[in-house]
Amino acid sequence: MSKPFNDQPVEQLIPKLLSEDGKSLDLRLKYIGDDGMKIVAGTETLRGLEVLNLERNDIGPEGLRALAESQVITGLVELHLERNDLGDEGTRFIAESSNFSNLKYLNLWKNKVGPEGAKALAQSLSLSSLVRLDMAQNHIGDEGARALSESLTLSDLKYLDVFGNGISSEGQELLKNAEGLGKVQDMILA
Repeated sequence: MSKPFNDQPVEQLIPKLLSEDGKSLDLRLKYIGDDGMKIVAGTETLRGLEVLNLERNDIGPEGLRALAESQVITGLVELHLERNDLGDEGTRFIAESSNFSNLKYLNLWKNKVGPEGAKALAQSLSLSSLVRLDMAQNHIGDEGARALSESLTLSDLKYLDVFGNGISSEGQELLKNAEGLGKVQDMILA
């Protein structure tokens, strides 16, 4: 695939795009793919990373597995994954990894996440610190909405975006009235 915004190897991009304090790395639109994600996950200079922007990078489940299993990147607070190809499998890697236990912000907009991915997030013990979850433009449907509405671990959420997920009015009501989502101040449903 043509890489319209990137013709450099990820090894060269990391030092160029890493913030001076080493806490933020913005790789959006660099099309690093799963192979590039594996390199990122093992790069020692990223040990203090807190914010990682991977928007539109052709990352699939294997790339997420590398990040979930990373021995280096273990303290992220903010993770931007919008417009990748994670699906339910990649979402499960996020939900099941203690590497993401400090996350406050997770953006999964347009990642082909279905009901199983929503269930994994809803049941995740590792994501109990999430304050902001963006799942817009996926495919969770009413089944995923029900899972999120029944979550006992996403109780700190203050922002939830599930726009464009094929959720019926009944599913939307479940989310609006969910006791476990009682702290949500901003919920985008339709």
